[in-house]
Amino acid sequence: MSHRIPERRASQRHLAHLEGRIASKTAQAPIECTVWDLSEAGVRLVVSPPADVPLEFELQIPSEDAKANVRLVWTTGIHYGARFTD
Repeated sequence: MSHRIPERRASQRHLAHLEGRIASKTAQAPIECTVWDLSEAGVRLVVSPPADVPLEFELQIPSEDAKANVRLVWTTGIHYGARFTD
């Protein structure tokens, strides 16, 4: 059985496998995640359940000293797709 998610992005994805954090003003603490892949327009994250991922959040990638504001577009409950908003 394949758990592949259909490709819907207009720009090419690049595998990343980076440790990340989901931070928002409404969350008490950042949610740990894995940045699975990146494109020019957005990102796919893997988050261990249970997770209450907000609709809009700041994605932090400490190893790259990177931060970006994103908006959640889709989820399977473990995989989360988000679009960059800045």
